Amino acid sequence: MSELLSFQQVCDRVPMGIVILTGEYRVVYWNRWLEQKTGVPAAQATGKTLKELYPDFENKRFVWAMENVLNNHSPQVMSQSLNHFLIPIPINNRGRHGLSLMQQHVQIAPVPVPQGSILAMVSIQDVTENVIRSSAYTELAQKLMEDSSRDPLTGVYNRRFMWDWLLPQLKLISRAKTPLACLMIDIDHFKKINDQFGHAVGDKVLVSFVGVVNYCLRESDVFVRYGGEEFAAFLPGNDLKGGVNAAERILNTINTSCLASFDAGRITCSIGVSSWDYNDPCTGEDLLKTADKHLYKAKNNGRNQVVPVIV
Repeated sequence: MSELLSFQQVCDRVPMGIVILTGEYRVVYWNRWLEQKTGVPAAQATGKTLKELYPDFENKRFVWAMENVLNNHSPQVMSQSLNHFLIPIPINNRGRHGLSLMQQHVQIAPVPVPQGSILAMVSIQDVTENVIRSSAYTELAQKLMEDSSRDPLTGVYNRRFMWDWLLPQLKLISRAKTPLACLMIDIDHFKKINDQFGHAVGDKVLVSFVGVVNYCLRESDVFVRYGGEEFAAFLPGNDLKGGVNAAERILNTINTSCLASFDAGRITCSIGVSSWDYNDPCTGEDLLKTADKHLYKAKNNGRNQVVPVIV
């Protein structure tokens, strides 16, 4: 009896849950930590199965682990990353990182008893804070990666992302034998806007311009701030004609939109279009150079137009 009391005193002081189960999954011991965390007194838990205590309890991994412990005397571990929790225990900060229940690392070990029978001691460690911390680090890393790929003013992708995306994309469409249209877009007379109205107004024009162009593009298209007032757009699945049609849609929408504080038609743009074709492939650099050449032709021809013109 003194040994049993000593065991109970130790188990009631450890900062984790300890429950001892029979081969029929009935509780023979339920420590103080579990009483405090679950609100279930030991007297109420003893003699009950986990299914009787928690009617929704259903865990095939736990059943498999228990069979190995009881039949093969082989200790088992149930990691939080795969199983999340064994016993549903609400946490105080409900909803943190999408978590409402305590995340648990569970170990199951055989406990020999007289007459050669075996009990299973299940220890439950609260790892919720570790999971939340890891999730926060992951979210931060993702945000930093996203921020490094975006233009801070307009929120569209930057040139660094463009090259990371474009080179693998060309390999992909080469295998799939699908086209890719490239648009080089430049806001007309943007330097005059900055000189006359100031850079703060110029920034508002850039943000408004991006909003309108994004409205004209598909979710699958990739829109990039190439530099200053110049942008690039990549349209997977579009040949040259499809790219020109998209460019004309952008041009017309810009012409009929009020950007920043300017009346509709006050801000215009010029667009050069090129395309990658399986029958006449080119490098990413050549794709951009051709679109850029057509852009300058549009600007030299009087601006506010698309080049080439598809008849």
